[in-house]
Amino acid sequence: METLNEMRSLRSSGFGKPRPRHGLHLLYWFADEYVKIDDDGDLRIERNLRKKAFGFKPFHDQGELLPDQGLPFFEVGNLDAPKADELPDYVRNNYTGQNDKSNIDRIIISPDEDKVLDRIYVTQHDHHRNAFDPQRTFRISKGLIKLICKLELAEFLEEAGYRLPCGSARVTLNEMDHLRSSGFGKPRPCHGLHLLHWFANEYVKIDDDGDMMIVRNLSKKAFGFKPFNDQSELLPDQGLPFFEVGNLGAPKAEELPYYVRNNYTGQNDDSNIDRIIISPDEDKVLDRIYVTQHDHHSNTFDPQHTFRISKGLIKLIRTLDLDEFLEEAEYS
Repeated sequence: METLNEMRSLRSSGFGKPRPRHGLHLLYWFADEYVKIDDDGDLRIERNLRKKAFGFKPFHDQGELLPDQGLPFFEVGNLDAPKADELPDYVRNNYTGQNDKSNIDRIIISPDEDKVLDRIYVTQHDHHRNAFDPQRTFRISKGLIKLICKLELAEFLEEAGYRLPCGSARVTLNEMDHLRSSGFGKPRPCHGLHLLHWFANEYVKIDDDGDMMIVRNLSKKAFGFKPFNDQSELLPDQGLPFFEVGNLGAPKAEELPYYVRNNYTGQNDDSNIDRIIISPDEDKVLDRIYVTQHDHHSNTFDPQHTFRISKGLIKLIRTLDLDEFLEEAEYS
């Protein structure tokens, strides 16, 4: 399990973003208001966790999500839990009251008998499976907690990359900073950033007018391309057909380069959630480019993780080799 030691690793993890997720706000409250640093530099809690203030409750690790250190676990962050209304407004502000992305983030702690914190974790709850996602579970170092304590909330959110509004096909990612903040294609085993680099560098061509062209016949479904039927009205209708690519289980997806497919497990999990959707005109000039995330449980695309990609960003990606791009996008 990865330990997040600094702001850069927290940004790269994708935890708590984009809106309406509340995990970064929860982590700030926890670091700044809930824990105390004693004279020995240890992190200590002063509340009796059994009283369930702020929605704390025992965490029974039946799925063996966390390493057993012989100490009890407690979780907080379920905004529907009893006493969760004691959390500050800035933590609960985006909560919709539904089982959606506004209530998936949690903090899990293991204090010793003297109320000194031994371990701190952040994780993501999957409402469909009623389980926590091991691929989105990270240990938080005490050093990172102490760093967060030094920041104002707005500073922390900016450093953590929580800048974009709720994902929408009408939100355009124009530069690398936007792409980093969106959380698209990360962390491992997500493949979206690798897919986007392949698309920018190997699939599209730039013509003499500066337009982006595709040179393949999309109806032949090379690389796993297939028509995208936007029945849920995920994208604005421009009167052009949509095509999607990125499903690693699709016919001909094995034509994608190995670096795109490398982390694919063959299962319906995070190794196969990322997609690119394009709308070319009759001359094969690209009108729109989108990235999105597929929810295998509902078999739909997530509007909160759907963004338009500007042609300028595609051109910028074309100037970078894969390792440079992944480093700039903070893929870890």
